[in-house]
Amino acid sequence: MTVSFELAEHLINCFLDDVGTESERKLHEDNYIKKKLKKHLGDKNFDKYDALKEHVWKDAWREFDKVAINKNT
Repeated sequence: MTVSFELAEHLINCFLDDVGTESERKLHEDNYIKKKLKKHLGDKNFDKYDALKEHVWKDAWREFDKVAINKNT
């Protein structure tokens, strides 16, 4: 499993319930994402993922988007 896929799974587990709710708009706010993801992962694990390169995060969010789109259909 690649690190971007691993991160995508965490994003899905943490944020999928926000899709289709008032909180969905907050998924574009860095502070909301960091706060909720840090709570979900814990400080140590969050720091590990936070240090990843931007392209890893983009890939992970792309995978999240695929799952989120399927949730709404």
